[in-house]
Amino acid sequence: MFEAPGRKALVETALAAFQDDILPALDGDRKYLGLMIASALATAARELDTDADPGSIQRILDGFASLYGEDNVARAGHEPEMKLDMLSRDLARELREGLYDNALTGPVHALLTVLTEEKLKLSNPKFLAAREYSQPTPN
Repeated sequence: MFEAPGRKALVETALAAFQDDILPALDGDRKYLGLMIASALATAARELDTDADPGSIQRILDGFASLYGEDNVARAGHEPEMKLDMLSRDLARELREGLYDNALTGPVHALLTVLTEEKLKLSNPKFLAAREYSQPTPN
């Protein structure tokens, strides 16, 4: 029995074919739409890389633990994605309510920085490289 290509390989193959064979033939509004599709496929490939790297999620959870405490992060759920969703909702609500308006330093700033860096790794990694941002190193 043969082994089928993985999800990342399939997305990368589709992206390469799209960029090499379809995108060059487009112009005007269709070219813009094609560039958006290529960007979405590239982002999907990077997200699949992130799925394989639990370090990304752990850095964010560590930031939430610095802000809320380890016990509160543990109570947010068993699955890392569930924890991230619940904790992100709490943080967004607290920011909207102005809870940190006078203290956007320390753990809040560190967490917002990690969240931004992790999102940029997916959506615009060239920005991180150009600005010489770096990821926090695990202790």
